[in-house]
Amino acid sequence: MSSLSISRVGIIFMALLFTTSVWADQKTIAESADKRFANFADGTTLDRKTSLLWMTNDYWQVNAKWVNWYTANEFAQRMNNKNFAGYQDWRLPTPKEAATLYDRRKRNLDKDGDKIFIDSMFPKGAGWSTWTSEEKRNKAVAVSYKDEGGQAYQDKISGTDAFLRLVRPVTGGN
Repeated sequence: MSSLSISRVGIIFMALLFTTSVWADQKTIAESADKRFANFADGTTLDRKTSLLWMTNDYWQVNAKWVNWYTANEFAQRMNNKNFAGYQDWRLPTPKEAATLYDRRKRNLDKDGDKIFIDSMFPKGAGWSTWTSEEKRNKAVAVSYKDEGGQAYQDKISGTDAFLRLVRPVTGGN
């Protein structure tokens, strides 16, 4: 193996070691039956499958009201300013990231007591969807956790799926 290859292997190993040690310091308070999700005492939930860290409670559970897309972005900024859970890189998920929470085999209840398909590691009473970062003019994509799931462009101000769950990458900085 060349010295360049050995250096790359070393860098990758150090990155993996650092990522693992960061999570070893976190206090896990609950874990999903399939070990995919871990809830931490700081109000976050780790998705081990995607290496994404989610706010355990969504906007509805925190504020008990609807949120338009603009206010959703402002909320992300407020959480960053507050250094929520020790991080300053909270953001709206991409449509692809948001869709990873939808799992037809999982059962949960939304704010109205209706069935949604996200893991029970997220508390009951959340919204049935989330705004995402993908936008086009006056619309943005919302990802649904009801029925068959899916994505749809909603009006940024009056969208009917006006909920939000913030996310950050595990490997992101502070």
